[in-house]
Amino acid sequence: MKQTKIIPKKNLGQNFLINRGVQERIIRACALDKKDFVLEIGPGKGALTKDLVSAVRSVWAVERDKRCVAFLKEILPAENLTIYQEDILKFAWDQLPRHTKIIGNLPYNISTPVLQKIIEHRARIDSFWIMTQLEFAQRLLAAPGSKAYGSLSCFIQLFAEGKLLFKIKNTSFYPPPKVTSAFLHFKMLPKPRFPVKEDAFLFRVIRRAFAQRRKTLLNNLKDFQKKEEMLRIFEEVRLPANVRAEDCSLEQFVRLAQRLG
Repeated sequence: MKQTKIIPKKNLGQNFLINRGVQERIIRACALDKKDFVLEIGPGKGALTKDLVSAVRSVWAVERDKRCVAFLKEILPAENLTIYQEDILKFAWDQLPRHTKIIGNLPYNISTPVLQKIIEHRARIDSFWIMTQLEFAQRLLAAPGSKAYGSLSCFIQLFAEGKLLFKIKNTSFYPPPKVTSAFLHFKMLPKPRFPVKEDAFLFRVIRRAFAQRRKTLLNNLKDFQKKEEMLRIFEEVRLPANVRAEDCSLEQFVRLAQRLG
């Protein structure tokens, strides 16, 4: 084996999973079988890849770091493994087969755009398991009324059902990050949780609603309608005039956007 030591690059957000117990727990939690097709995001040095190729029909591993790609090709010459040296945000997601399952350790700086890609191509994706910073995980799963609840919570929860499976100590990675991580599972819903005519407009409303959290929803959305008309709409969807975005449910945002649209 020619290349065993790969120094993590900070600019790539690399923290390699080194705890074998956590690796095995992740594989068990995914409950994969020989019929599954898996897209692995950021395999790194193959901590999970070697178990994935043994468990499923086919694995596509997308890795940006050419050092890791060379290492993976050397240690895992499996016929059911295809390795792409590519930025996951530039990857051709349209080539994924239907019912793809995704597993990935998401660097914090690209977590949101990766999730946007997943949701954009949700027709091809059955479910996904991700490792993220715990604080980011809490934002994804947050309920109305909590400080973590925001536009990202609404975006994910409209299309997928999520659950935090377990937390991961920072010492499970090299180099150890300064924060605790979490492992989550999301199952794509067969259709959006609530009927939506134009989801792009819905999320424009939601992003504007959370733009300044200290302001009321009415003030944040003042550019959409005149105040008198907005108050009438608020009454229709049963929202108090002084409500803030963090206290609005996803269903209320959907109904509000329908009236505004």
